[in-house]
Amino acid sequence: MSCPELLRTQAFIDGELDSAASRDAERHIESCAECRDFVAAAAAASDLLLHAQRHAAPAGLRAKVLADLRSQEAPAPFTAPSRRRGFWLGAGSGAGAVGLAAMLAFFLLLPPSATTLEGSLVDAHTNALMAGRTIQVASSNHHTVKPWFAGRIAISPPVADYSKEGFDLIGGRIENVHGIDMAVVVYRHGAHLIDLYAWADQGTNLSPASSRHGYGVRMWKQQDLDLAAVSDIDAAELDKFVQLVGRPAE
Repeated sequence: MSCPELLRTQAFIDGELDSAASRDAERHIESCAECRDFVAAAAAASDLLLHAQRHAAPAGLRAKVLADLRSQEAPAPFTAPSRRRGFWLGAGSGAGAVGLAAMLAFFLLLPPSATTLEGSLVDAHTNALMAGRTIQVASSNHHTVKPWFAGRIAISPPVADYSKEGFDLIGGRIENVHGIDMAVVVYRHGAHLIDLYAWADQGTNLSPASSRHGYGVRMWKQQDLDLAAVSDIDAAELDKFVQLVGRPAE
């Protein structure tokens, strides 16, 4: 017989419960084998999706799609080649192609800009909320959450209990944001979630404070990590949270 608390356990994993209900749900999960198995299965499924491989389309299908697209393109009127156009025509052959490839490779190796990261982080935060996948490991105990990241990602994110200050640790997950593997430590403040992103320092100049689409973003460097906090809480409260995370351990 299924546990009657399974729906609440699902809501807990999705980060939909308030602080008191989250604590009740966590106590139940600790005492219920069925709900513990459910949480473990959800985390395993999320891991599979996270590391799922993308496969290229078969050559025949790709060729057919490209041919269809070309057949719909209107022929461009003839114009005499300009000096700029002449450069790109020259770049398409011989040494020009090699130089162009080297230039493209150089730009691909550059770290993303702060503006690009801000948008990608807000997108990742909102997508996780909408998809109900805010948490892969559900716990308010930092001794449970922090070790969970070991072996899954090559960094050690800061994980601490700030419940006395009004920021409840509820779990964590791993995200790939703009091609970068990031640890995400999830906190609750009232009815709002805060995602604390941590990733290896990319050499990007980070913007300390910004907002996008109603979400505040705070980014900073801490030792060999880049960190970002994203949430729709009040700006002053988000700044308070950032000060707590950046506070030296006592």
